[in-house]
Amino acid sequence: TNTAWTELSIQPTIGYAFADNYMIGMSLSQADSTEDMTLGLEGRYFYKGFFGYVGLNDFDFDQASIGVGKMFVFNNDMLFVDPKVVYDLGAETTNLQIGFGLRF
Repeated sequence: TNTAWTELSIQPTIGYAFADNYMIGMSLSQADSTEDMTLGLEGRYFYKGFFGYVGLNDFDFDQASIGVGKMFVFNNDMLFVDPKVVYDLGAETTNLQIGFGLRF
């Protein structure tokens, strides 16, 4: 069927918590070497360790993503893992995404 069940990508993201429980961020991604890089914008609202997620690729509202996740924080609140389930409105697919990062 030529359908991929798994896809691995690296998407560097930087975010800023501008108020309690709110974060906005930007990311860069590239599907493969034949594709152009895309700039993404994302927002999160945190509540008791869980978060709601909204993301835009290339600022295209038709390609928006929405999701929910949970942030697990380790090592004196510096390291984190944040798995999330995301629905891609453009591709009409649901994905499991796992992020790893540092907080300052």
